[in-house]
Amino acid sequence: MASGFWARVRRYYLAGLLVFAPTALTFWVAWKFFTFFDGILGEELRARGVSVFGLGFVLLNVLLLLLGFLTTNFLGRRLFHLWDALMHRVPLVNKIYSTLRQIAEILLGSSEDAAFRRVALVEYGSPGTHMVGFVTSTSPAEEEEKLGSKVCHVFVPSAVNPTTGFLLVVPEEKVRYLEMTPEQAMKMIVSAGSLVPAKPVTP
Repeated sequence: MASGFWARVRRYYLAGLLVFAPTALTFWVAWKFFTFFDGILGEELRARGVSVFGLGFVLLNVLLLLLGFLTTNFLGRRLFHLWDALMHRVPLVNKIYSTLRQIAEILLGSSEDAAFRRVALVEYGSPGTHMVGFVTSTSPAEEEEKLGSKVCHVFVPSAVNPTTGFLLVVPEEKVRYLEMTPEQAMKMIVSAGSLVPAKPVTP
């Protein structure tokens, strides 16, 4: 009888934890994100006697929108290209800048330009064993010339911790593209395969 009671307590506790933990972590990350960006301009405002919580975050977003607007017109694009060329010419700074810019383009690029544009299966290890990866580019010139065939760059992230992984150079004919989106594939990888997207319904 007692063992049954404690089994129910354990089940209720785990069920509560499964509800609480993701929610709490989501709000914690969102709060850290908000306070970090609020502090960028918030410190300057507070130093001038303006103490409105969240105003720095709002002003930063307005500034980013204004900057994005300016860089999408002709004059803004010209100025951005000049600034970009200058940052690539400053010793040491150019290494940091180019690396961060490439990472930003991967994470924030449009669906057409994003590096993780398509999800694919590639055979790896023993025959018949496949891994899920992201096709980051196709037909790189040097590899294609050396191997004598069209190839793809496929990034295979590690399960649970997708910030690490390895790069495969795979013949294009051996890449099997999947219909799932990169977001769905990433969820599947982070969950170690437990979150599998539903098969799309063909009309």
